[in-house]
Amino acid sequence: MSRPFFYCSELSRHDAEKPYGTASTGEVWVLLEYSRGWNARAFEDSDLSATVKRHLTRTIRNIPRARLLFIKQERLSVHPLTLFVVRSRERDPFMVKFHLESYEQLMETDIAAAATGKTMSGIITREPLYLICTHGKRDKCCAKFGYALYKSLRAETGESVWQSSHVGGDRFAANLICFPHGLFYGHVTDEAGQMIINEYEEGRLVLDGYRGRTCYGHAVQSAEFFIRHESGLKGLDELRYLHRERVNEHSWRVQFAARRSIHEARVTGRLSQFQNYITCHSTEEQSVLQYVLDNYQMIRSVD
Repeated sequence: MSRPFFYCSELSRHDAEKPYGTASTGEVWVLLEYSRGWNARAFEDSDLSATVKRHLTRTIRNIPRARLLFIKQERLSVHPLTLFVVRSRERDPFMVKFHLESYEQLMETDIAAAATGKTMSGIITREPLYLICTHGKRDKCCAKFGYALYKSLRAETGESVWQSSHVGGDRFAANLICFPHGLFYGHVTDEAGQMIINEYEEGRLVLDGYRGRTCYGHAVQSAEFFIRHESGLKGLDELRYLHRERVNEHSWRVQFAARRSIHEARVTGRLSQFQNYITCHSTEEQSVLQYVLDNYQMIRSVD
């Protein structure tokens, strides 16, 4: 029996899969402009020289919690090439922007130093940057839903919007990331995408479609969502992560501090009752991990 035709993103939306607690994790994001075609393995199958590939692989491996993505825009000329090194962290995230004449110039670019804010050749910026995964060779959902969102937001927002290679979570296409904070959103429509951008530029989160902040682990991502939902705190800097404590194999107690209070959420990860194809290449349906809120409390008020 042949497998039915489907889009994994439509299946996820149909079953109302909750996206919080699913953002890809990472604190340093190396975003390299590469406008040629992206195969399923964008970096490995690219036309970059073997020397450049080895250098980038070694560089990413030596930076804690670093990720590499290809990015592109529909530009007539791609010279100079653009490289962003993003430090996504809870407080004072930033980006360093480089202009490169060739990919070989990466050999002379100190990406590790840029990730700490120490750079001699890059420009430090905190201006918003938006990525939308359009990696269709990886998953057709990213082409169908991601590229349409890219075109829409690019027309409205301009040069701060870029296409990106695989960011994780094909079934949440269209995926939108707000840098430098590293906020992941899934199942984003044109209207929702523009609202997310507008709120982000005003220093606020949108909870609808929020997958999480990339500097947090998945349990902490879900706890942040629930605390913000229960408390009404939407400001980007209104919460500060304190710690998490494992309660049992599948549950965590997570605390965040606000200006005058401490907020605590106990969350549990459970396999969903529904089963889906979680990518468009999947051959078997499976359950997915979903986080639920067991308890929320504001445990201390600070005068």
